[in-house]
Amino acid sequence: MFQASRNGPRLRGFTLVELLVVIAIIGVLVALLLPAVQAAREAARRMKCQNHLKQIGLALHNYEDTFKTFPHGTNACCSPRNDNWIIMLFPFLEMKNLYDAMDHNGFLHNTPVNVQIGQNSKLTGLICPSDGAGNNPITVGFPAQSLSPAHALWYPACMGPTHMDSCPFCPAGSTPSETNFCCQGNNFGTNAGNGFPVGSSVGMFGRYFKAIRISEVTDGLSNTLMVGETIPKHCVFIKVFTHNFPLSGTSIPLNTMESDNGVGQNWFRVCGYKSFHPNGANFCLGDGSVRFISRSIDYRLYNGLGTRAGGETVQLD
Repeated sequence: MFQASRNGPRLRGFTLVELLVVIAIIGVLVALLLPAVQAAREAARRMKCQNHLKQIGLALHNYEDTFKTFPHGTNACCSPRNDNWIIMLFPFLEMKNLYDAMDHNGFLHNTPVNVQIGQNSKLTGLICPSDGAGNNPITVGFPAQSLSPAHALWYPACMGPTHMDSCPFCPAGSTPSETNFCCQGNNFGTNAGNGFPVGSSVGMFGRYFKAIRISEVTDGLSNTLMVGETIPKHCVFIKVFTHNFPLSGTSIPLNTMESDNGVGQNWFRVCGYKSFHPNGANFCLGDGSVRFISRSIDYRLYNGLGTRAGGETVQLD
């Protein structure tokens, strides 16, 4: 009868302890790799966001080259006829078909064809990919004055330290004056008040049908903020298809992460420039260049960059 040798080869498997060690090593490696993968993905998203701003800056300069002026910010507050600055750029942003389909003599908030476009279009070039809310860009607006829901805007034009009805972060207080570096003009530059006339925005744009020429940016295009990033879900007002308001200002410190929670309050605190990128936000300057600005930027410098003709001696490093 055949009998296996007691001295033959024996098969040996992993012990439970060895398996646990291997699993632990794999877990450590994954933990080490995951931040690197996330950082690489965010770097790609940030680069895409910068490219969006670059295209907007190029469109603004092509518009200026065509009409010898930049587009005005809006036609005032709060639901006038015609277009705002970003819609005026559609033909220069490869969205001419969309532009041609709109009624430019109508209202953005209730003219049927404009409502249809504002609620059923996804404008990927106006969405920051670092914000997960961009997967559903049609969000609640401020129905008393604008289309709601409507397409949000991740890149509002800059009105600098123009009075946003209040300037709660300013060291000198909320009363606008020519000597208050972070609170100037009146009412988004719309109405006269506080000693300022209509159209008193001190940035490159305002909530008024006053268009700016390059010659009026006397602080220098490379030293003046033109467009920047925001987080639309923090502010119901910042939309593509609205006059109130596709803008933001520098009186709110960069990356102030406060929200109106969808009810349209405290816009002078929550509707500033910000992003989900680590440590700051991207901006397009007046010359069309795109720069990442740290959230630690000096507040006076930040507001100095916001004015087009403030006479400050400021520049980014």
